[in-house]
Amino acid sequence: MSAPAGSPYGPDPGFGPGAAGGPVGPGGPGGPSGPGGEGAPPPPQGPGVTPPFTAPPADRNRRGLWIGLGIGALVLILCCVGGIAGFGLLAVGTSRQIQADATKVVRGYLDALENGEYDTAYSYLCSDLKGRVTSTQFAQVQERRPRPVGYDIHQVQIGNAIIVPVDVRYEDGSAALRTFELRQEPGGSELRICRGT
Repeated sequence: MSAPAGSPYGPDPGFGPGAAGGPVGPGGPGGPSGPGGEGAPPPPQGPGVTPPFTAPPADRNRRGLWIGLGIGALVLILCCVGGIAGFGLLAVGTSRQIQADATKVVRGYLDALENGEYDTAYSYLCSDLKGRVTSTQFAQVQERRPRPVGYDIHQVQIGNAIIVPVDVRYEDGSAALRTFELRQEPGGSELRICRGT
């Protein structure tokens, strides 16, 4: 093999037609598809080219942020006000239900006494009183007392205890202001009379 005309040392091994490395690709030796190339060319530099993982542009006008925060605060305030109002309505509703239940129990008790139905009246007493007095003893005590003939129930007082004040009129012509203390029975939701003065 003879050396090319411009080379004092002979042909360059691996860089020429018929050499072990094959033909020279476009762009010459070391080009993108030739031997020693890097594969894909680097991205071009210039306008319109976005490098990877760039920081988002800073919004110099923060009006959108403040509007969003304002709307979020308004929604939060409305939720709080709604929750407080809902709790208030629940408390008022519960209080009214307790008043209605307490009035119903005292009315049932006094109606039973008025009609001489002592077993029914006894059923309105709490378990503590029933543990101290049997239904027979209760009936005997009530038969010796003047029977109620009318009553006026006043406003139920709800605090540490549920108090129901009642003006009671008796068959002998006497009248008295009696107060009944009620409580919820353990393990149940019904109110029962635990004390009456």
